[in-house]
Amino acid sequence: MPAKPDTAVTLTHRAIALRATDPAAARNLLGVALAEDDEYEPAWRWLAELVTDDAERLFCLNRAYAIKADRATDRARKALRGVQPTPPPEARDVVEPPRPDPVDPTPARRGKPKVLLAAGAVVLVALTAVGVWTTVGQATGTPVHIALVAGLTGRDPATAADLERGVRMRLDEINADGGVAGHPVELLVYDDADQVDQAERIAEEIVREDRVLYVIGHGVTSTSLAAAPIYRAAGISAITPSAGGSGLTDSSDHYFRSMFGDRTQGDFLAVYAAEVLGADKVAVIHDDHASGRSAQAAFAESYRQFGEVVATVPVTDDPRAAIERVKGFAPGTPVLLATESRHGVALVKGLRDAGVDAPILGIASLGTKSFHDALGGVTENLHLATPMAHDSLSGPALKWAEDFEHRYGEPPRWHAATARQALNVGLHVVTTHHLGLDPATIADDRERLRDGLTAMKDKKNAFPALLGPLYFTPSGSAQMPVSFVTSDGTRLVSTPVQLTIYEPPSPEVLAADLANGTVIAIGDRYLTRRQVVATGINLNEVRDLDTRDGTYFMDFFLWLKYTGPHTAADVQFVNAVKPDLKLGEPLRDVTDESGTYRLYRVADRFKNGFEFRRFPFDRQHLKVVLQNRTMTADDVVYVTDKEILNQPPEHHLRSGADAEATINDIPNWLATSARFFQRTVGSSDALGDGSAAGTADGIYYSQYTGEVEIVRDTLPFLLKNLLPLLLLISVTYLSLFFKGSESAAPVSMGVTAILSTAVLLNNVTSQLPSVSYTVALEWGYYAFILLAAGCVLIAMLRKRLSSVRRDDAERRLARAARVGYPAYLLAVVATYLAVFA
Repeated sequence: MPAKPDTAVTLTHRAIALRATDPAAARNLLGVALAEDDEYEPAWRWLAELVTDDAERLFCLNRAYAIKADRATDRARKALRGVQPTPPPEARDVVEPPRPDPVDPTPARRGKPKVLLAAGAVVLVALTAVGVWTTVGQATGTPVHIALVAGLTGRDPATAADLERGVRMRLDEINADGGVAGHPVELLVYDDADQVDQAERIAEEIVREDRVLYVIGHGVTSTSLAAAPIYRAAGISAITPSAGGSGLTDSSDHYFRSMFGDRTQGDFLAVYAAEVLGADKVAVIHDDHASGRSAQAAFAESYRQFGEVVATVPVTDDPRAAIERVKGFAPGTPVLLATESRHGVALVKGLRDAGVDAPILGIASLGTKSFHDALGGVTENLHLATPMAHDSLSGPALKWAEDFEHRYGEPPRWHAATARQALNVGLHVVTTHHLGLDPATIADDRERLRDGLTAMKDKKNAFPALLGPLYFTPSGSAQMPVSFVTSDGTRLVSTPVQLTIYEPPSPEVLAADLANGTVIAIGDRYLTRRQVVATGINLNEVRDLDTRDGTYFMDFFLWLKYTGPHTAADVQFVNAVKPDLKLGEPLRDVTDESGTYRLYRVADRFKNGFEFRRFPFDRQHLKVVLQNRTMTADDVVYVTDKEILNQPPEHHLRSGADAEATINDIPNWLATSARFFQRTVGSSDALGDGSAAGTADGIYYSQYTGEVEIVRDTLPFLLKNLLPLLLLISVTYLSLFFKGSESAAPVSMGVTAILSTAVLLNNVTSQLPSVSYTVALEWGYYAFILLAAGCVLIAMLRKRLSSVRRDDAERRLARAARVGYPAYLLAVVATYLAVFA
């Protein structure tokens, strides 16, 4: 492999590794890292740890805090209060040099004190308003520490980086919302380099420091197994987002997994190979380390009841021997790759070059876009397991994936999602079980956290995670299905047939389903086939929005692609105004050996609940939601068709009936985006079925949603509706310039302004339904009513001061009011800008 260029990140990692043995070299490396990127906060933070002079330490901490306002960094800065910061030698090259003194300085002109005082008052009021708003919701309690341990410099640094990104992105959201129960959450990141000895050392360090509530990690099976007994002895729970080894959670009651384990993956792969691909023989190539051996063993054990594993071939850095051995098997014999991506790419290319055109199956480590893209077009007949198929993401998961790509410049691997789930499920237990989060009682909190995770044993106690309901098997592994993806030539898409976990409602129903072949028993697990329907929506027009009753008209093309029975096309629109709205006859209906394609056109009124708290800065979502009439999510799932995935986002806002027109025909609103996603809805209750008592099953349906986001064209709206209010503001301000003895006119003007504002507010909000909360615009009107009432009060006070001949006090009050009036208005405007801009 070509040598990777040194970056601030890699140089900092090298410095961290040297900090104990050669601190001087470590400091030099950090200086080079900062020369590469002086905005890389970890380099400043580590340099602060290595310098020996307090002045230099404070300088580094100040630079780190300026880049990222971290509470731990701030506490370290405050501990050095009174020290004059000085840049250390390693960082002087990145410090801006001082400017020369001016040659001919111009004497500063003295301003008028009263003008400066008035301007200062205005700025102070505005800054106070913004400051109050920005401090609301900030966490002020003692930090909650969570550790993330992954191979940041290990076998697959890019995957480990996604683990950290998934956690850090979520933590930023949590801390911005005030933390957990008023406590900020701080992430402690450790790099075990996917090495067992390093993993043990880090686990001992975490236990010794005694700060961490729970651990997210480690990244691979071998390091997780090495650290597990250390965490268990200390009573610390760990949740791995990516290590699949079955022995990990089996051997420790403190280790959990936020994705499926190798045993579950082996069952799904075995059934898929036998029942979907129809294979009675499979060859297995696996990595010769703990992760690869565990995945291979789990598959071999599961596949034993369906057919024969004809070969088990370990692979090294040179895959040619494994390829030569597999090449000699009967044509068409599927090959399972239980390897990491670095070996998988070479194996797939080598097998295809050797003429092996049989199906290639892959474990979850290969089920990523990066693996697919690395194959360079050699993607035919791939069947890869994954926890996350991008075309079947739910609405929140799709929004998360878009935000992730916007933040980091590339789409997320599934590892980022499962790492986010590992963080969220732990914090879910923290909040629902009301942990004390006091450093003095951390041992008790850890025990209650483990008990809370253990109690999440079925769908009724599941946590609504990013990839679906998250709950654990008795051994601590996430009970979730394995998705299968294949390549359409440009991207990974869901295979036409999926498998899902079947939870029988009663022994009688189970016996019947086993007998008719709809359910497959494998070990102590039951699986059933699920029909996948590739679904596409092409919007033509959105119009006739009625915000009072939450209805709108949508015209769109809908197509369904599937293999199997036509009941997949028997759908209803759950949010249609007409409850019996049907698809009608298809415009096109084609069935051939590749499957069925049906195209429909739908034009009718739909409804959705609207949220007006931010009115008139609100964003509304116009949805059309379809669901099968009779088949549950165990039988059919609707996913986004590849034709939609291949389109740029702006294409979704062009009319399918007229390529020159936009879909938006709603006056005073702008269409900003359109999304298409699936979700599963239902209930985990027995729903009155006495035979289902004691099960965690229920009725769940797969829904598919097309969603258009619209925003008000705010500027014309504000100009039209706020112009009368601006005139009232001007007139009311003039009331402050009357003589103090003339109170009748100012009082009358203030009262008239209050009454007129109430009428204006009623006219503006008349287009809204009856809501129990105060919308954003109402707060502005209320602020002016309060201001007008203040003007009335000031007029009365000035009249009183004039009548007792306290003219100086009256004049001071008048001047203060004339300055305070615009300052108050500026503070209100600044608050609105801060909240809604």
